[in-house]
Amino acid sequence: MDVQGPFFTLAKAAEYCGYKSPEHFAELLRGYVVPKFGPKRNRYARSVLDAFMADPEAFEKFPSASRYVPKKVVA
Repeated sequence: MDVQGPFFTLAKAAEYCGYKSPEHFAELLRGYVVPKFGPKRNRYARSVLDAFMADPEAFEKFPSASRYVPKKVVA
């Protein structure tokens, strides 16, 4: 993935993605691995946000296809 700026704070990233509340956007991001940048790792690159909004499944923490599902034991 080609990372290009500008780089946004959480509040500006939420606004850029169309969310009114940065808190709601932060809660949504907890289920995904969206890379952060900057010295404090608190900035989101516009190119990464564009990719995330286009295909959120590519950023899932636990992709559904690779989840372990135990098989039922039939006695």
